[in-house]
Amino acid sequence: MKKLFFIMSVDEMESEDHFMKTYSIMEWEELKKLNNDRRSLNQKISLGLATRDEFLKQIKIELNMMDTCQLKIEQEMKENNTEHINTEILYILSNRINDLYNKMFQLFPVEKTSLSEYIEFCSNNILFITKCSNMLDTLMLRYHSDPEVYLTAATYAFDDRNDIESARRYFAEGLKYHENCKNLYVEEFWVEVQHLEKTAGASLPIAIEKYRILIKRFEGDIEFHFILLDRAIKLSAVRELQCNVVRDMVKKYRHSELMWQKLAKIHFDGFIYHQETEQLRYDKNYINGIRNCIKTYEDGLKENLPLQNKHKLWNFYIDHVIEIRKSYRMKKETIRNFMNETMERAFQEAHDNKALCKAEQYIYWADNAIKDYDIIMRKAVAVIKDNVELWVNLMSFYLSYDSLEMGIEVFQDGVRTLKSKSMPLWEILILYMGNTHPKLLQQLYHEGSHFPFPEINFIIRPEYLEWSVVHNGIFSTRELFIKLREIKPECKQLYMSMISFEQSQNSGITKLNTIRKLYNDVCNSFGDTDIDVWSECIRFEYIYGSRKLVKEIFKASLRCLEPYLKSSMTKEFEKLKKEFKEYDPKDEGVIVINDDE
Repeated sequence: MKKLFFIMSVDEMESEDHFMKTYSIMEWEELKKLNNDRRSLNQKISLGLATRDEFLKQIKIELNMMDTCQLKIEQEMKENNTEHINTEILYILSNRINDLYNKMFQLFPVEKTSLSEYIEFCSNNILFITKCSNMLDTLMLRYHSDPEVYLTAATYAFDDRNDIESARRYFAEGLKYHENCKNLYVEEFWVEVQHLEKTAGASLPIAIEKYRILIKRFEGDIEFHFILLDRAIKLSAVRELQCNVVRDMVKKYRHSELMWQKLAKIHFDGFIYHQETEQLRYDKNYINGIRNCIKTYEDGLKENLPLQNKHKLWNFYIDHVIEIRKSYRMKKETIRNFMNETMERAFQEAHDNKALCKAEQYIYWADNAIKDYDIIMRKAVAVIKDNVELWVNLMSFYLSYDSLEMGIEVFQDGVRTLKSKSMPLWEILILYMGNTHPKLLQQLYHEGSHFPFPEINFIIRPEYLEWSVVHNGIFSTRELFIKLREIKPECKQLYMSMISFEQSQNSGITKLNTIRKLYNDVCNSFGDTDIDVWSECIRFEYIYGSRKLVKEIFKASLRCLEPYLKSSMTKEFEKLKKEFKEYDPKDEGVIVINDDE
């Protein structure tokens, strides 16, 4: 008969029962059910019917049981001021859990999550269980589809057990099956870097050899080289290895703008590489780091790089200058002066080389230059012609100094360039003239109303109408409205604004048919695709006009609207009828607007 797995001995069962009863961990019926569940799982395992989920569920139960027992033991020790309590239960439970994991890993593919949980369990219960490393040795000899499984085991072996040989074996096994997994190579290299630190450089030959194999395998992969460099410079006592990585990077990728950016960044962080001596040193003086960083960018820009690559390096340089000037390192006056000079030189040279191509870079340059804000912004709009923010900044600059002539010149150039995107320029000039030159404002409104882009004139025409009501009165505004509505394409908001202005007049002045005519026109012009104009027209008749006309207007809407909108219009009409059902033609609360005489 086949032996069942992880069956407790009689002594272990008695010991567990005794502990549970003595400390009231479980009632007898609960303990009985637990043991029955254990036997049931054993039976399924022996028949090959157990699932991974059943294993995980039982492991969770046993872990909770172990935590409860651990807390009870600690509580008893504290309350009775003694350390003489039998902890055999912890050995029993921990080894049962270990056996469950062991069997699960034998029967099912190992998952990273489960392996990590098992390793954490072993680490937390190292006093009670000693089989973990042996099990890992066995597991790592097998194929696992997820390379992270090997990585998890190797990291544990090195970090928790200080076992470099096992870590190396696990990585080797993983790479045997996953030879293209970069992450495994990187983490294997990282373990060697850490081991080099721990051995104070004694393992340098192994680390160098591992590094040489890697750069040969991934030759030409500059990003991979950067990753190795980032790992190598994390620790301080591995300078020779770091020097090798940097030296190779400079030699292999000298004609890459990415290499110069990376070299500048590590110089900024204090790792100073001398290209003449090919030596690397660390300098704690951050000012030296900044100076070497800037020099590196400028050295790179002297290299014979393709034009496109050189432009990219210029942008790396400019962005890094901005980053440095915004950093906490600008406290000392000497470095502030140095960076101010650097900024002026770098931005001007980048512009001269047609390499400054971001609006935010020009804005930063202008905002931080000692003088010539407008000159810099003019350079910007000449290079990046379609950026609204640049034109807004330049025009706002002149208007802030009441330089209307220059402001209008920029405005005219800007609207010619930006065309349909120029609304912010119109808004700024309208606001400025409204406060300072009201006599010129009407001419600006006139030009904006006729500007041949609906994105602009659709906004300005209703604004012009509103301005006219306030400054010229309703009669002049009616004449203006007739002119503005002739501009094509027609503007719905122009009509709605005019209706609003007419309704706001005294009833003796405004006549019912005048507003009806406006609604009639707007419905004729936009009523084939717009339910709102019909709804507003009906609402007007409900409140001010004749209920007799409401149904006629609704019928007209159904004749005019596109077929797909008729159902929605019907629903809208039902809502309006409910909204106004309380009104009665004889109701004294109804506001009446007189008919035209």
